[in-house]
Amino acid sequence: MIEISIQDFYTQSSEETRLQSGLGPFEFLRNKELINRHLPPIPAVIADIGGGTGHYASWLAGLGHQVILIDPVEKHIQQALKRAQKSKRSFHCIQAEARKLPIESNSVDIVILHGPLYHLQEQQERIAAIKEAGRILKIGGTVIAFAITHAAFTLAALQNGMIHQPEVFYMCQQQLSSGNHHPPAEFPGMLAQAYFHKPAELTMEFEMAGFKSCGITAVEGIAWLDSKFFEGWAIPDKRERLLKLTALIESDPDLLSLSPHIMIVAEIDQDI
Repeated sequence: MIEISIQDFYTQSSEETRLQSGLGPFEFLRNKELINRHLPPIPAVIADIGGGTGHYASWLAGLGHQVILIDPVEKHIQQALKRAQKSKRSFHCIQAEARKLPIESNSVDIVILHGPLYHLQEQQERIAAIKEAGRILKIGGTVIAFAITHAAFTLAALQNGMIHQPEVFYMCQQQLSSGNHHPPAEFPGMLAQAYFHKPAELTMEFEMAGFKSCGITAVEGIAWLDSKFFEGWAIPDKRERLLKLTALIESDPDLLSLSPHIMIVAEIDQDI
């Protein structure tokens, strides 16, 4: 279904615990807040594409929605099934890939693309995934999609000093010039091959797929650049200040590229 290197990365890493460490809790909190702004009345049918081990699907099902989780990694599906069984409100899990969804046309209110746009390096493949999301949407439905920004790894490498490692510097050069991410063999465990977007490019790809953008929002914004971020995140009043800062500039087009993740909301363009 997907490149073997991507399959191997997620099989060997722990997506199950990723949102519980590092910037994960910040990302998870913000993503839920941003997604919640665009949810239709309960119960809606939601397709969580690239939904991993089911953190978001479990949350959405708990709100009362009917959720279908799609992921191409068998390990993720097995973990998601266990989570669905333990949840108060279950959700459906299917091993499949974003460009060929086993979901009926015009049957879903919301499509969430969590990971597909990260790992499809060819533009035509990303557009195919976006069009497939459009196929399963009901009239008036919405796509919510997440992308990694083209400068994210470079900013992180500057923060932790790894930019001076020749292999890392070369990797960052490639990301900044082409968007393509290829992890150096010298650093096992780094995110598998991926594609990192510029905000304007993300909007363009949705337009090419027949959508109109309703706007792009920064997920983490610039708050993660705080040199004492983790210390601040652990203290309630400092955490609140960081979240207020993030919300203040979340739609500032001049600062979007400083956020590790961005979110686009789009609807099918009825004028095409």
